[in-house]
Amino acid sequence: MKKIVCFLLLFLSFLLFPFLPVNDGTQVASLSEESPETVSPHYPLVIDTYDANGTPVQTTFQRAPQRIIVDEVNALETLLILGQGERIVGAALSTSGVSYARLQREYPEEFAKVEPVIQNSIGREQAVALQPDFILAWKASFTPRWYGNTAWWQERGVNTYVIATANHVLKDATVEDECKFIDDMGRIFDRKAQTDALLRDIRAELHVDEATMRGREQQTVLVVEVGEGDILNYDEGWVVGDMVRRLGGRIPLTSKYIGEEELISCDPDVIFVTYNDAYGKTFAENFFRAVRFNSLRAVQNDRIHFVPVEYVYTPAFKILDGIRAIRRGLYPDE
Repeated sequence: MKKIVCFLLLFLSFLLFPFLPVNDGTQVASLSEESPETVSPHYPLVIDTYDANGTPVQTTFQRAPQRIIVDEVNALETLLILGQGERIVGAALSTSGVSYARLQREYPEEFAKVEPVIQNSIGREQAVALQPDFILAWKASFTPRWYGNTAWWQERGVNTYVIATANHVLKDATVEDECKFIDDMGRIFDRKAQTDALLRDIRAELHVDEATMRGREQQTVLVVEVGEGDILNYDEGWVVGDMVRRLGGRIPLTSKYIGEEELISCDPDVIFVTYNDAYGKTFAENFFRAVRFNSLRAVQNDRIHFVPVEYVYTPAFKILDGIRAIRRGLYPDE
């Protein structure tokens, strides 16, 4: 009997060896072993990001992350483009939208490497079980309902990165802020050549666009998302607002939500309507076909444009698609 007990104790100690205890009893995996692929003179690396309260903080990376939890489509796509699929142990996003299907279609090999933990949300207990060393997410995800506080993870040796252009972490987000996210991902994963090429394309396109639009009459624009209730308004404090401004437009309304009467009273030259999936697009199209909107100039001139939300909200590698969609809507004859 004693031999059996000793054997069981030895077996349990072997199982628990990879884990480091923390002061509240929660276990987070130790990731001290370093492979030749992740040891690089590029590290250690200090990145400026934000905590769960939206306060600026710095995070130090001793190497490229090996076990990643990631939130939302565009952040996941960024990692797939940078070749990090096999390091993703959890991805929290809707699997019913057109964006999810697009990722599977456009990145089949890299997407296949992602461990099958794709769902709408990941709670803290499940996140702990996934043994991450890096969590890339929106500020809204670092709440008690989901991952918990960023400080809780940092104390346990798990780096976190809050995407600043989501959830109004930044009061006035710009294209440059989105470029910083792209650059940070290139630095964190030591893929600067890829991200630098995209950043050059973004800045070159904006330079050409701004030069072309200079001196033209400013157009009024609304970027909205419609649903069963009020209309969500993307004002100039969002990245898409900066795109509109750089391309010669102006978003006159500043409220987060607007009603139908306010939309009709504003009567913008152009309306961009975002959607998440096929149902959302159909709903939005039918919404603006209603007779009550017939007086709108955008309706009369066929200047209502439907764009995937991933083009305009924390767009990351989709930012060029967003810029081009806004430009086409503002200047359809060019």
